[in-house]
Amino acid sequence: MFENYKFTAADRFLKYVQVDTQSDPLSSSQPTTEKQKDLGKVLAEELRQIGLGDAHMDEFGYVYATIPSNSSKRCRSSAFAHM
Repeated sequence: MFENYKFTAADRFLKYVQVDTQSDPLSSSQPTTEKQKDLGKVLAEELRQIGLGDAHMDEFGYVYATIPSNSSKRCRSSAFAHM
């Protein structure tokens, strides 16, 4: 799955910190600014590039993707996120 992904963690970090994700403390919306979704778009695209075909961002800026199991055992799925 990851063999075509050539970026290092440092490369990705430097790319992410260039995205303006400043919030608006006076806003009542989630996210508080539309530009906060720009990082989610980058992340969803990177997930698709590494082979997670269902990667997407919803209207609230949450990014979702399914990572296939590497176990033959029946396991519960789980989710985690933080941007």
